[in-house]
Parts: sequence; structure tokens; C-alpha cells
Amino acid sequence: MEGRLTIKLKKSVKKIRDNIFLFFVVLTLIGSEINAQQNVVSDENRNEGISATYDELLVSSTGSLINNGEMFVYNDLSNEGEISFETQSSVFNFKGQAPQKVAGTGNSLFSNVLFDNASEKAPFLIEKNITINGNADFSDGIIAYSTNGLIIFDESATALNVSGESFVVDKVRKKGNQEFVFPIGDNRATSYVYRKLKMEAPSSTSSVVDAQYLWENPGGTYNTSLKEDRIEIIDNQEYWVVDDFNGSTLPDLTFYWNAATTPSSILTSDFLDRLTVARWDGEKWIQEEIVSIDSVSSSIKIKPSGDGVFTFALLKTVLPDYFPTLFTSKTQVVGAKGRIDFVVFVGEANGENSNGVNPVEVRISDSDRFQFSFDQALTTLNGQTIDNLDWTYVLERGLHKFRYTGNGGIFPGNSISKIGIKAIFISPENSTGEVPLKVTMKADSGGQQFTGNDNDQDIIRYTSTTDSKDGKD
Repeated sequence: MEGRLTIKLKKSVKKIRDNIFLFFVVLTLIGSEINAQQNVVSDENRNEGISATYDELLVSSTGSLINNGEMFVYNDLSNEGEISFETQSSVFNFKGQAPQKVAGTGNSLFSNVLFDNASEKAPFLIEKNITINGNADFSDGIIAYSTNGLIIFDESATALNVSGESFVVDKVRKKGNQEFVFPIGDNRATSYVYRKLKMEAPSSTSSVVDAQYLWENPGGTYNTSLKEDRIEIIDNQEYWVVDDFNGSTLPDLTFYWNAATTPSSILTSDFLDRLTVARWDGEKWIQEEIVSIDSVSSSIKIKPSGDGVFTFALLKTVLPDYFPTLFTSKTQVVGAKGRIDFVVFVGEANGENSNGVNPVEVRISDSDRFQFSFDQALTTLNGQTIDNLDWTYVLERGLHKFRYTGNGGIFPGNSISKIGIKAIFISPENSTGEVPLKVTMKADSGGQQFTGNDNDQDIIRYTSTTDSKDGKD
């Protein structure tokens, strides 16, 4: 058994240890309390390492904060002075557990920024302009503005990890001539949607473009009944506003449809064949030039004719319509044989490109009375320039078939293409008469449905008083 003196000494040591521990606990609490107060920068202050601010950070009108390391702000930031950086790798972290706002009248320039706050759906409020030079990492939390707020992405700035959980509910500005995906969206009450817009690289380094998405009916301001005749329906649930401030032509823009916001009146069963983007030109909605449609990414890229208000639209159901016109060099043959070289004009009447599925095809029935010869390298015939290089030829199942393969197989709307065919007519022996030379469009050429103008013909009149074997061309 331990002696009383030994036990007493152990109790004394334990008491001393407990008092020391309590002292450090109190000291820690005091330190935390000091750190939790408002941090004020009233002169030049440089952060070269890691600085954690557990409450409000205020840069006064005489203050200058230069962040060359990694800084954390867990509550509000108010800047009446100057915030900047000298090191491109510096990071300013907005990482709170309660709503945060950025306010003040000073200049705020950040290299890299992290937005990470899960305290509520839209925890960030921007009440002033801030400029980002590097990366903006949208980790968590949606950003909203007050009247004077705006996020500006400088020439080389990018937006990372943007999602339905973190984007900007308002306009975003992009400077410079780099490709950019605007991290924009909108909300209706507590429902938030991310509706990005991609901009190809502008041609000018001085480009300044603002983009905003609005989840509302554009018809409240821009009358959706005023539209080009070709347009049948205007999206009445959403629109984008894209403004170019340097007066140059906007680069190609890519819009993304989404069943959560894009109405079913647009996303019909055949919408991929009729979808376009319409722009309000100040008087009416006009169709923009389509560059491509990608069903995999649910996107449509356009070449805008100007800036302003854009939304989805459906075109009226207009299908291509093809017609052939036959020009024969000679329709009167005397003797056993005669050369009747001809050119077929193939035209499209409705201003619609072929659908890329059903090839545009001209057919001529095979006959003992005609000999046809097609030379794809031929460029002129009967004094006319022809387009044989855009056509292929095959004799198949009693039909001479001429198929359009130019322009990637897409026959452009409101255009013509000429096929030059060398031909010899062989007259029946010792007889006189008439034989039709007929050309016909394949019924489903290019996706057309109207076939009332699919045929043309010339009448070959002949007179033969000798054996066909003795005749000359």
C-alpha cells in the first residue's frame, strides 16, 4: 500500500495539472473571442501565407489588403478601400456557415476565388462589383446580387465546378477574347435553375459581354405575337439577354434546352427538325442562323445577327421541295441515231435544306432507245457549266440513278445543281414517231413530301428510213 505522503503528493500534482489545463482553456477561449471580432484593415496589409478570419472583414477607406496567399472569410466582407493581389496563385475563400455578403464602395480585385457555403440555397449576396482574374470555383452556394452587384470575369478568368447548386442569379460580365461559359441561372421563389450560355472566343481583345438568364415569359416585354412568318412558336417561359458593349459582332453562342424550364410547346416530338433560336430585333422576333444542333448535349449553336434578347423558337413545318427541269440539246432525230446530250437542272423550291437522311436523287428509266453516259469530271455541256462532281451515277434495277453527294450530301435550300448527261437516241428501223425522255425525282428526296412537280420530259421526234446498223451519230 502507498503511504499517505505518496498519495498526498499525487493529488497535489493532479491539482496542478488540472489548473494548468484550465488556464489554457480560458486562454484559448479569450483568443477565440478576440479573433471573432470584426477585423479592420485601415492601412496597407499584406497576406503572404494563410490568414483565417472568423467574422466580418472590413477594409476601410484608407485600407489596402493585398492577398498573396490564401485568405478565408467566414462571414461578411465590406470593402471601402482596395483589395488586390500580386501573386496569381493567391486564393480568397468565401467559406461560411451562415449567409455572407460582399459590400462596400472600394475596388475588389481577386485572383482566385472559392464560393463554398451550404448554410442555405442562396447564401451569397454581392452588393458591389468584384473582378476575378483567375479561377472562380463554384463549390457550393448560389450567388445573388443587390442592385449594385456584378461579378466581372477578366480576360483570362474561368468559372469552375458550376452546377445547379452553385451559379449566379443575375448577369455576369466577361472581358477579353477567350471562350467562356457564363455561370448563370434564375429562380422562381425557392426553385433555382442553372441555365448556362456558352460564348465562343470573341474576335476582339477589348470585348465586353454581359449575359443573363431570366426564367420568365419574354412576352411581357417583347411581344411574342410579333415574329417572322417562318416562326410558328416562341418560347414563353425563358430568355437570355446578351449585350455586347464594344459594338463588335457577337461570336457564336450556344444555348441549352432543359425540360425543367423549356416548355413542351417547344420540345415537341419533331422539335429537332424545327428548333431555332429567335432574337428580338427591336420590332419582332427573327430567326437566327443555326450553326449546329447537338441532341446529346441538348444544345443549339447559332451565329447571332446582333445582341439583345434570345430564346428558343419552333419553325413552321416546311419541308424541302425538289423539281427537275430538262434541257435537251436536240429533240429531232433523223436517221438511225442522233446525239441528244442534255442537262438536268435540279432545284429546291421551299428554302429548306435536305434532311441528310434521304438523298436527293434523279432517275431515268432504262430503255433500248437511249444510251446514257455520265462523266463525273465533266464541267460543261451544251454551253452550260455543270455540277457533275457533286453527283454519283449507277444503273440499278432498270433505273439510271443520279444521287447528290456534294456539300456533305446536304442539298442547300433555294439552290440548283446541274447534271450533264451525254445521250444517244436510237431510232426504230424504218419508222417515224415520238418517244418521251423523262426525268423524275425520287419521291422522298431530301425528306420532301410534295411530289406534284417531280417530273419533267422532252419529246424526241424521230424519222428513220434505214437500218439502224447503218446510221451515223
